Amino acid sequence: MNAIQLLQLPLFQGISEAAARQLLAEAPNSVRRYKEGDFIARQGDPCRSLYILCTGNVRAQMENAEGKQVTIDRISAPEVLAPAFIFASENRFPVNIEVQENCEVLVLDKNYFLEFMHSQPVIMKNFIEMISDRSLFLSKKLNEFALQSLKSRLLNYLKINGRIDNQQEVAFILGVARPSLARALSELIAEKKVSMNGKEAIITE
Repeated sequence: MNAIQLLQLPLFQGISEAAARQLLAEAPNSVRRYKEGDFIARQGDPCRSLYILCTGNVRAQMENAEGKQVTIDRISAPEVLAPAFIFASENRFPVNIEVQENCEVLVLDKNYFLEFMHSQPVIMKNFIEMISDRSLFLSKKLNEFALQSLKSRLLNYLKINGRIDNQQEVAFILGVARPSLARALSELIAEKKVSMNGKEAIITE
């Protein structure tokens, strides 16, 4: 990742190209490359650096003790991974980060990044805004999974995505078995809340 690419990230917007070059030149860092199916981090791994997804895309999944998995988010480059946990008292990845498309990750030393934020107040503002937005996103996800029925969650998914390309994949995202998803979809169709035109979903409620 070069300075121009770094400035495309919302976190670094507002600083000069010279400052971005300085960060890349002076901060202890490494570039890691991953293939599809690799894990950048496992749930519970220490999160002691700033991870920047430079290319590719990943899936963030949460897994319980029984091995049940729920997809929390899909993240495409360029983006910062798990920013809210870098400076936490228990700074561990809360999810598995699985590579969906070959990717490159820039790993920056968190202590240097902290010093850099102090020297660049706009970065501090961007960082606070980023973790606040992330907290809001996770709050909505918690409400979705804990308080809404499967039919409500599926309806919300269809409103956002507009189609179902693969039922197994959608079931995985919603944290349910495929037969449960198929049953919920059939009920929504029977209730005339949704109609399907091939893979395209039409919301009719």
